[in-house]
Amino acid sequence: MRVDILSDLHLDFYFKLHLTTHQSVTTFFKPIFTDNNSRDIGDVLIIAGDIGHYNHQNIEVLKIFQKEFYRYVICVLGNHDYYLIDSDARYSFENNSFKRVENIKTLINNEENIYCLDGNIIEIDGIKFGGCDSWYDNSYMQKYFAIFDKNYINLLWKQYMNDSRLIYGIKNFDDISIIEKEKLNKIYQSCDVMITHVNPSFDEQHIDRKYHNNPSNSFFTFNGSSFYQNGSMKYWVFGHTHDSIEYKIGNIKFLCNPLGYPHESEYGDTIKMKSFEI
Repeated sequence: MRVDILSDLHLDFYFKLHLTTHQSVTTFFKPIFTDNNSRDIGDVLIIAGDIGHYNHQNIEVLKIFQKEFYRYVICVLGNHDYYLIDSDARYSFENNSFKRVENIKTLINNEENIYCLDGNIIEIDGIKFGGCDSWYDNSYMQKYFAIFDKNYINLLWKQYMNDSRLIYGIKNFDDISIIEKEKLNKIYQSCDVMITHVNPSFDEQHIDRKYHNNPSNSFFTFNGSSFYQNGSMKYWVFGHTHDSIEYKIGNIKFLCNPLGYPHESEYGDTIKMKSFEI
């Protein structure tokens, strides 16, 4: 089985809502998925979070991916998939980001051969895929900036991260981390491929060099060592950072392949698909 990976699609930065058509989506993503017709598309597409800000747009694009390109599409959600980006979203989901999250998960999982993992495992051709959204914690700060306490980290979070004002229903930077680690506990010893939105290593050797010695790494990493040191996974796919990253710990390969924002990908022109055989 060949598995293709991508993350951080941020669809609404690429497609205006009223212009998200079958043709526009296919025209944009076909050169990316095929590397301009120079590669075969995989059997499974993993999307490691940050699909977009609008549920109705997200589900329509995922359906096109599955219909036109992939046998199966598997995703988790990212921090942007919690955002209530405007007054319409806040009204529709009653100022509760978790209601938006439940809505998109239901929409996705009601489709055939499209899955949104939430602390569960699906098996395809004998390969077990597990995942959850995951979240950041204070592990990076504890290691590299131990003088700062959680109150200071919360202040930094409100300064650095739109999460603090666009995710409705949390007060602290790590509120969701507690929820998501409980989900990881259910699956880490039973999957071949793990999928999270956030990088499970806070070690700077697994972070792009340009961000070294930067406290904001606390909002892009978490301590997943207890899961990957004792887990069954052979691959761990993540997103959140808009840098292409690969590293290995023990026998596990960790992969991140973001689309990112249009100015980062040059509207998709610089993106190369990553894949693995399992």
